Amino acid sequence: MKHKDALAWIRIAGFHDDKRAFTRLYVENRISFAVAQERFRAGAEARAAGVKCTCRDCNEGKEATT
Repeated sequence: MKHKDALAWIRIAGFHDDKRAFTRLYVENRISFAVAQERFRAGAEARAAGVKCTCRDCNEGKEATT
């Protein structure tokens, strides 16, 4: 997985407060812990601010209605 993609998935894990996914992505992709924590926190802050999630699981089936 590309570094950029791993950081995006870590942000989504933060949005969903999924610490297990965060840990797996952090370990498998050799990302700086400080950077990974910042992205996780950014995802959590986005959810708190009311931003909608863009992950496939959250948007599954919604494309047909737009």
